[in-house]
Amino acid sequence: MYKLYPYFTNDGSVGLFSPEADDIYHSTYGALSEAYEKFILPANVEKYLDNKKEIKILDICYGIGYNSKSFLNYFFENFTQKEKGKNYNIETIYTNNKKDKSKIFSENIDKIDTNNIIEKNFHSFKSNETIDTNNSFPKIFIHAIDTDKNLVYLSPFFKNKKNRFDKSGLTFDNEKISRMLGKNTEPKYKLHKFVNLIILLSVLESHSEIFTDEEFNNLLNDKENSLYFDKSIIDLYKFIKSNRYDYGVTSKIKAFLHNIYYQHISKSYKIALKHLTNNVINFTTEINDARSVLMKSKFQYDIVFLDAFTPAKCPCLWSYEFMCELYKHLDENGIILTYSNSANIRNAFLQAGFYIGKIYNKSSNKFMGTAAVKNKNLISENKFIEDLSDYEIGLINTKAGITYKDPELNLSNTEIINNHKIKVDNSILESSSKYIKRNKIKKN
Repeated sequence: MYKLYPYFTNDGSVGLFSPEADDIYHSTYGALSEAYEKFILPANVEKYLDNKKEIKILDICYGIGYNSKSFLNYFFENFTQKEKGKNYNIETIYTNNKKDKSKIFSENIDKIDTNNIIEKNFHSFKSNETIDTNNSFPKIFIHAIDTDKNLVYLSPFFKNKKNRFDKSGLTFDNEKISRMLGKNTEPKYKLHKFVNLIILLSVLESHSEIFTDEEFNNLLNDKENSLYFDKSIIDLYKFIKSNRYDYGVTSKIKAFLHNIYYQHISKSYKIALKHLTNNVINFTTEINDARSVLMKSKFQYDIVFLDAFTPAKCPCLWSYEFMCELYKHLDENGIILTYSNSANIRNAFLQAGFYIGKIYNKSSNKFMGTAAVKNKNLISENKFIEDLSDYEIGLINTKAGITYKDPELNLSNTEIINNHKIKVDNSILESSSKYIKRNKIKKN
């Protein structure tokens, strides 16, 4: 039976533990803080927002969506400020007749195709296609991939933040996580509620099977999980579920939101609805193996979030061949961001043709990830990224830098790990432990 293992991280955002991988999805330091500091800030988003008509993002191992949510959050906070105080052209619907709910709730709605709130065919978009919007915003494409359907379905329902929670223990037994909780983390980032509304609309549009998925609905209604879910989002989902046969999910979903939630979350809703109706956001979730998705695609991205489980647990998304596939799908001025500092991952990037740098977190004064680019200048121009040190480059050339291999991009994690172990055992390269000992002064 599928079971969730949620907990509140030290910044009040929800984290998850996976017993199968014996690994955490999110840092106990703070799930939201980690997304911002390892993925959003070093992405140098302003560069894209100021200069591009469309921004294309690939979110690998979407999970419950912190990286995508944080990007949308950052976009609205930093790029839509000039919209404050303007009229969103969204008017309340007053009706006692169910059929009238299909009517338009904006004086301009006749111009909008309600069956295409979010474009369904993400991969058919061509980079030279004319962007037809009613505003000056760049068009945002987010393609989120994960193999766990339950996490994708549940992603809009998790609470954005809990201000007061018990840091002393967990709802499940894990000594390592318990030990790391309880540390004070100053909340630096706020995830706005309308971001989850956008995710909800998009997930329901892409996955109508969610309504009849017994496993998912049991998870959503499980009392043990209720502490971590936003009740208002659940209530909205239940309303849509109970009325979907009368109105149709894709064509009337915004009317549902408007009628039921307008008075309660009008500010959040107006922002989300404006950008959805103007086709600013195209958010697509796909439940699949990222390897097979990319092999069939010719699409290129500006920003790639690579947030898979650690290489030792999930090497299929860290192999040299997978990095080569990512190289094909990255724009010439694009960037790949990951939390991993592993020498073999950095070596895989290098062998695939990337230039790489290390992600610097100013607030903690630590290096906490790796960036890969095709354009070397993007490293030197980014205040959140620095070149690798001579010590780190040297470590790549030890046994620690031997890459994972997945020639046809179809091996299991176990096969990749076993093959890698044989290669490391038979290698004549210097061991990482010997190198570290020999270069202790250099490292410091």
